[in-house]
Amino acid sequence: MVSACPAPVKVDDSLTVSGEPSTPVTTPSEAAALFSGQRLRLARETRGLSQRELSDRTSITAAAISQFEKGSSRPSAATVVELSDGLKFPLQFFAAGIAPTSTADLDLDLIDGFGHFRSLRSITAAQRRQALSVTHLVRDITAVLGRDVRLPARDIPWLPIADDDESGAESRAAEVRRAWGVGPGPVPDVLRLLEQHGVVAARHGIETSAVSAFSVPFVEHPVVVLHKHGAKRDRDRFSASHELGHIVMHEPDQALASKTVETQAHRFAAAFLMPADQIAQELPSKPDWQRLVQLKQKWAVSIGALLRRANTLAIMPDTTYAQAMRTMSTRGWRTEEPGDLGAPESPALLTRAAELAGASYSELSRATGWPEDCVEDVLAASADSRPDLAL
Repeated sequence: MVSACPAPVKVDDSLTVSGEPSTPVTTPSEAAALFSGQRLRLARETRGLSQRELSDRTSITAAAISQFEKGSSRPSAATVVELSDGLKFPLQFFAAGIAPTSTADLDLDLIDGFGHFRSLRSITAAQRRQALSVTHLVRDITAVLGRDVRLPARDIPWLPIADDDESGAESRAAEVRRAWGVGPGPVPDVLRLLEQHGVVAARHGIETSAVSAFSVPFVEHPVVVLHKHGAKRDRDRFSASHELGHIVMHEPDQALASKTVETQAHRFAAAFLMPADQIAQELPSKPDWQRLVQLKQKWAVSIGALLRRANTLAIMPDTTYAQAMRTMSTRGWRTEEPGDLGAPESPALLTRAAELAGASYSELSRATGWPEDCVEDVLAASADSRPDLAL
């Protein structure tokens, strides 16, 4: 299985993060004394390894690794070093108390149920947990940066919805737009809007291309992660809005999201981006492709989303919608639609906070315990990669 982080890359470490430092862990004996079984499991899942696969990389049995992760036994200093080497994680990562994900009350099994995934059934449990490790990394980086930078406070309405209420997602989307002061028409920048209200958005090279986005509603700052490969403006805007729907409407549970829950989040996203009272008069009752491209460029959503919206609002009959989607497939438009929307939206909170804090990748690595390659990967992927034009 592919690691969640690329091979380590050395970067400049001349800048520092100030504020309250974590307890330094510099020796194997210190790491062993403060050893956190949940951090061992998190490191293993980040690298995409089973307990057996980690055992194969070390002289430690899978049974012993299981006991370490459960907290039923503690490794020796020499064993911690071997685990650190086998996983390519710093010694300090395995110590309790260094970052939010090292606290004693973290329940990784519960967090496993928190994650909402688009295309959920396209991935394995191991892939899901490897992807979720990114949210823990983002959470720790955010906590460290929050020592020096006043980040936007969480300001997200909590509007729970009944399991059998699909249409109720429409009113909840309208309520969030009102609460956040979104005026009539398209949302100008979905990711920026989420970050202004306390959501931390990031990109990462999620192992499977079938997963476009996922989220975890951490108490301090919910985290939304988007795929960095093949990013498209329309798809990302819908994916981020879909994850916002989960955060607004759905109580985290150990049970994986049901089809109904996913449908509610999809309906929320459609209403959030295309309010019924604003778009209904613009949607065609049959596939006028030129008109649909114009609407795509106005509302910054896909043609597929526009067709589905027209069908959901009873503007386009079921048979007409089904035929339109078949035409989309035949023409290859399900993957590459006409109507370019330009560059995808980019997360900004993490990279700007790091700049304000004067924080290098290596300093953030030392402050959180996460490997420098993991820190660099998520921050670099979350920045706008286009060069600045100086005039």
